[in-house]
Amino acid sequence: MKTTKIDIKKPSSDLSKAKLAVVSTFWNQELIEPMLKDCLTTLNESNIENKSFIVPGAYELPFMAQSLSERFDAIILLGCIIKGETPHFEIISQSISDKVLETSLNKNTPIIFGVLTTNNEAEALERAAYKGSEFALSALSVLDTLNKIK
Repeated sequence: MKTTKIDIKKPSSDLSKAKLAVVSTFWNQELIEPMLKDCLTTLNESNIENKSFIVPGAYELPFMAQSLSERFDAIILLGCIIKGETPHFEIISQSISDKVLETSLNKNTPIIFGVLTTNNEAEALERAAYKGSEFALSALSVLDTLNKIK
């Protein structure tokens, strides 16, 4: 399993006016907190205006993304779904990823799908340690690219 950050380059265009929303979940909070902290640290180091929101679980993420899409330049969603013994994992994972993509395309707003979908808690814990900054840098990279094509 991969345990290191990918190399996403910091933006080269001026993103000082960009506003980002970060939406995280209460569910699996012990896994989400390190990702959220890492994500916000990266955004703050880049001097990007950001606001955080919290929802109960991953199922609420698409609704929040849609609600925030007209007020923010990009949205980062943070959550974690761990596979269990019932089909709940597949149903929630697929339905939220579909709706997040649909919202992103319909609202023309970059939405970073920072929802870990793992087989067990050990995988989730390992990924949560480094994924937050990757999700932040992904959002900044997309905004940087959009700035360059305007």
